[in-house]
Amino acid sequence: MSDEFRLGETTLRVYLLLVREGRAMSIREVQKALGFSSPGQAYHHLERLRLLGLVIRDSDGYRAVKRDGVLEGVLIVRTAILPRAAFYLGFSSTLTTAYVIGVLLRLTRLDLFAVVALSSLLVFSIIEFNDQWVKLRRLLRQYRA
Repeated sequence: MSDEFRLGETTLRVYLLLVREGRAMSIREVQKALGFSSPGQAYHHLERLRLLGLVIRDSDGYRAVKRDGVLEGVLIVRTAILPRAAFYLGFSSTLTTAYVIGVLLRLTRLDLFAVVALSSLLVFSIIEFNDQWVKLRRLLRQYRA
């Protein structure tokens, strides 16, 4: 992905703040909420988001416009912010559960290869989700402090 379309950690924090608040925020409100040393820092990141089409500016301030979707490894649904790995964890859990139920109901035979493959998929999904979850919580805590 081109750098011009990538969000740095601070710009992502600004976007997540706007999504979480769900309302227009002034430059000063963003500055105070994220602990920036000057309004110019908040303005820089807000304008970057505006140029990317992620926020709009109106008479009340800046407002997030794309609230549902995937952004830089983050899944945003309304005001919920989850690591993108949540999808993979849900998929692998469902697949593993379906296989176990199929074996228990004797709809399919127990296959060692399937057990190893599904177990590996589930374990790696859990590890990846946990890693992303810890990073996301740390990022969200930074803007709340």
